[in-house]
Amino acid sequence: MNLRRPWPVAGLSVAPLVLVLAACAPSVPVATPAPVKAPPRPDGLTVLREMNARYAGKWYMTLTMKQNVVIISQTGRQTKQVWNEYVTLPGRLRIDYLPLSSKSGVLYADGQMYGFSTGRQSAVQPGWHPLLTLMGDVYTQLPDTTAAQLDSLGFDLRQARKDQWEGKEAWVIGAKAGDSTSSQFWVDVDSLLVRRVVQRDTRGATPVVTDTRFEKYRSVGGFPVAFALRSYRDGRLYFTQDVYGAKVGERLAVELFEPQRWAASQLKR
Repeated sequence: MNLRRPWPVAGLSVAPLVLVLAACAPSVPVATPAPVKAPPRPDGLTVLREMNARYAGKWYMTLTMKQNVVIISQTGRQTKQVWNEYVTLPGRLRIDYLPLSSKSGVLYADGQMYGFSTGRQSAVQPGWHPLLTLMGDVYTQLPDTTAAQLDSLGFDLRQARKDQWEGKEAWVIGAKAGDSTSSQFWVDVDSLLVRRVVQRDTRGATPVVTDTRFEKYRSVGGFPVAFALRSYRDGRLYFTQDVYGAKVGERLAVELFEPQRWAASQLKR
C-alpha cells in the first residue's frame, strides 16, 4: 500500500505557515520599566526647614551667660576681657563689656547693630548678626525669614552638599567642595546644630574671611548651648570665647534691647 503523508507537500516549506500563525496570534505588550527619578537635590532652605522642625517649640527663648574672651593680635598679643551676654529670640543680642562702669558694649536688635562707648552710642549700621541668626533665630522663627536674612548676608542657599566635620557628617550650605572662603555654614546631620560659620566680608577694599567654630555643646535647662567658640581670620586664630554661668528662661526686660535706653537699663542691673 502506498501511504502518502498529507504534510508536507514536496517543495513546500512550513515556514510561511508559521509566520502566518504568528501574525494572527494576539500581541502581548512588553512592560516598559518606569524611569528612575533622581532624589531631589537638597538646598539650604530645605536644611533650614529641617533645623526649625526639629527644635520648634523646643528651643530656649532667652539666654544669659558670662564669657571669658581673648582677642589675639597679629603679633600674638592677647587682650583678655569678660562679657555679659543677653539673648532674646528671635533677633536680639546684648553684650556688656565688664566692668559695667565702662558703660560700653554692643547691641543687635531688629536688623541693626549699635555700638556704645562710655554710655553713648558710637556706631550704628544695618545688618543681621550671622551667628545670632544661625545659633538661635533659625530654631525660633519661620525658615523663610531666616533664609532672607542669610541671603542678605551673602550666603548662597542654592549650594548644599554633605561633608565631614570632626569625623561626623555635616550639611554644608553656601559653598562647593574645596571652597573654603565663600560664606557658608556647617550643620551636624544628626543633631542639626551649627558647628561652623564662614563669612566673607567684602565691604572693605580687601576681602576678609572669618571662620568661627562652635564647640562643647552642653545641655542648659534641657537646651543645647555651645560653651566654646574659636574664630579665625584669614586662617589666623584671633578670638576665643568660653562660656560660664549660662541660664535659660530668665525674664529679660524689654529696655535691655532698646538702644535709646542703653545706659539707663545698665544701671538697673
